[in-house]
Amino acid sequence: MRIEQLQHIIEINNKKSISEAAKTFFMGQPQLSHSVKNLEDELGYKIFRRNRAGLIPTCLGQEVISMAREITNSIEVLKSLAGGEANLTGNFSLILAPGVFNSFAGLLISRFHEKYPNVNLVLTEDIGIGLVDKVSTGACLMGVTVWTSNYDETMRKLLDEMDIAYEKIMQDDMCLIIGSNHPLAAKETISLAELEGMTIVDYRGRYRNSLRHCGIDTTKSELLIVSNREVMKAIIAKNQAVAVFPRCFFYNDQFFEQGLLKYCALEKITDQIKMEMYLIYSKTESLSHSAKQLKKILIDTIVDNCN
Repeated sequence: MRIEQLQHIIEINNKKSISEAAKTFFMGQPQLSHSVKNLEDELGYKIFRRNRAGLIPTCLGQEVISMAREITNSIEVLKSLAGGEANLTGNFSLILAPGVFNSFAGLLISRFHEKYPNVNLVLTEDIGIGLVDKVSTGACLMGVTVWTSNYDETMRKLLDEMDIAYEKIMQDDMCLIIGSNHPLAAKETISLAELEGMTIVDYRGRYRNSLRHCGIDTTKSELLIVSNREVMKAIIAKNQAVAVFPRCFFYNDQFFEQGLLKYCALEKITDQIKMEMYLIYSKTESLSHSAKQLKKILIDTIVDNCN
């Protein structure tokens, strides 16, 4: 029995699939299947069985996986005490909302691997309930999701019902993003009336309800729904549209650094609605030592670069 085999069955249990778990370890499905079979042969019983949902642990398999988590976590702590954090090993999957991914993924990977070079960190992105579902089902260890403050109570209730823990990372202003040469660009605050008749870019349709909630009559403005942030920024930079967006989603952005885009306060929106950013993870599984370190680096990376 090897530590790697314990890590293998933990990840298979998380992903409910050998093929998906194999991607985490950068190995082929046959190789991972062989590892599990060898462990089952050594133990003398099956760890997993298959149903419509995928691979699920047997009764004995559940006990093995629970013990495997305790063993791997204890080994992480021992390595940390004996040889420093750089000796920690493991595989972590983290899922980020698109704006968070674009602004912070590169910096997060750099910081994490500088401190934990032997830990494999896999970052993906998703949006809305898809992101929450991946954390709930164990497909990802942790996630960073965002919503506007008018949905805060609803989202907290949903996460509680799904046994998902949540920690607020930060709150940020919702502002009007506008081209630097736009006729309104010289103003510090723009009124809702001034948006009438303008084309408003709505990223993936996420902010339409927020606009209406704050009194923007969307029937008097054209809504352009886009799913690509770079396209959105190019449209705004050409003064063909404006958008309402959190400021932090454009951290280290070339359009802003080159002076093609700017932020303006937007009447009512900036004061009344905020962007809420939360770290989420399952309540049913305790975080390992190195997972807690990942959580700390993640929060520090975002907070440090938004202050």
